[in-house]
Amino acid sequence: MLNRQPKSPLLQLCLIALLLSNSSCNEPTKADLIIHNATIYSVNEQMETFEAMVIQDGKIIELGAEHQILNKYKSSSVIDAEKAFIYPGLIDAHSHFLGYGITSTQLDLIGTKSFNEVCERINEYAKQRDGEWITGRGWDQNDWDIQEFPTNDTFDILFPNLKIAITRVDGHAMLVSNNILSAAKIDATSRVNGGVVKVGSDGKPTGILIDEAMTLVDAVIPEPTEMEKVKALIKAEKDCFRVGLTTVTDAGLEKIEIDLIHQLHEEGDLKMRINAMYSATPEILENYQEIGYKTDHLTARSIKVYCDGALGSRGARLIEPYSDDSLSNGFLITPADSLAQWAKMCYDAELQLAVHCIGTEGNRISLIEMSKVLGGTNDRRWRIEHAQVVHPEDRSLFGKFNIIPSMQPTHATSDMYWAEERLGSKRINWAYSLKSLMHENGMIPLGTDFPVESIDPINTFYAAVVRKDALGFPPSGFITDEALTREEALKGITIWAAMSSFDDDTRGSLEIGKFADFTILDNDLLQCNVDEILSTQVLQTFIGGELVYKK
Repeated sequence: MLNRQPKSPLLQLCLIALLLSNSSCNEPTKADLIIHNATIYSVNEQMETFEAMVIQDGKIIELGAEHQILNKYKSSSVIDAEKAFIYPGLIDAHSHFLGYGITSTQLDLIGTKSFNEVCERINEYAKQRDGEWITGRGWDQNDWDIQEFPTNDTFDILFPNLKIAITRVDGHAMLVSNNILSAAKIDATSRVNGGVVKVGSDGKPTGILIDEAMTLVDAVIPEPTEMEKVKALIKAEKDCFRVGLTTVTDAGLEKIEIDLIHQLHEEGDLKMRINAMYSATPEILENYQEIGYKTDHLTARSIKVYCDGALGSRGARLIEPYSDDSLSNGFLITPADSLAQWAKMCYDAELQLAVHCIGTEGNRISLIEMSKVLGGTNDRRWRIEHAQVVHPEDRSLFGKFNIIPSMQPTHATSDMYWAEERLGSKRINWAYSLKSLMHENGMIPLGTDFPVESIDPINTFYAAVVRKDALGFPPSGFITDEALTREEALKGITIWAAMSSFDDDTRGSLEIGKFADFTILDNDLLQCNVDEILSTQVLQTFIGGELVYKK
């Protein structure tokens, strides 16, 4: 018979403590939110996928297998994703967030097929509004049967009491009524560097103002009030959440507008994370020491400079003349000596320089002036915005000086119907070169330039990978050698976009310690059939673990 000796009181206390300790160790850890039963694309360096994710205080604290997470954590908020697909919060690397919000309250001219249809929309819009001002955006003469700039003669006949200012889809040309030209004292002799006042065969202005010529009417066109800008920002945020965006880059704002965004963030009225670029103005040049933000919601450390105009309005600066206009090479909005001044200021102040470049000469000049200051390998993350038509001899400058090409895939599929007319059969093969430019630095951030294009990042993904429009044209794709893989396109709207704004330490991938910004889709972008990509639906959007949109 086993002789059971009574346990000493000290030993009993030790056993009880051990049991309590084991019980405590097995108790699940509390968390703010658990999401499981999902395919989670982390977009980390290994491109790992997970089944579940845990969030505390707005950040990710663990990812793993479903059983592992559900056994280890508990929460009053548990989401069964029902086999949906989770991605890092989608990012637009180049947009006009405030501008989109403002234009959404104005006359929408996107998709008009003729100038007659433009006038019809003006007429209907005017019936619904009081006041004499009509402002709008979105017409594109390249979509019309007569692919020529319109003139304002019809406005005098149909709308003699209205003041009309309607901007081309790319924001680089404007048609204004004669009463606005008169108020701004614009006539056939008006001149401006970096732009042109179009004059007709009768020797009078046609109402078309290209690039910097648009600034001649700034003083007479009413500026949106602060309250109108607040409403615009909130409207833009709502629409962006709906398409799964959690961070956007606004490529060009006044200091007062960036200060307003910061104020709305601080007051909790705006939740969208924003990388804001300061427009290159004399005020910024003189007071650059007083600018800049780096908060959880706002990064503002970039200066945006326009080197040239746009291809659609023949304002992009080309080395050789346009194929469909042998008398024009386009415009330099900011000449080389001014670019050099901005580059030196940004380098000395440790600011990021971002230069709008479309044409071959615009890109060449900007790359050369950047490289003179950068001097070699660096982590300044200076950017060329658009990099639309880059001469093959200049591509290596991106990699040699670590200059980032920030591109918009939907520009290729929007411009492909007429771009070869502008550039010719040789130069068209230098254009929209996503893959070639991605190889220079091993990354390429992607955006839309909205409201120039649709705000939907799924369209960005599709255009980058498939190189076709929504109707499947052209059947074989547009310059498909420059298409990205699906993984590259996903990185372009997540981690690479975050890297391009120095935000990759907090967002762009789903990793422990980063913000719990994520987008839930009903489709597997990396595995689904090509014809299913554009039908992908955003189910939910989260910022910092907070649900900001639900379908």
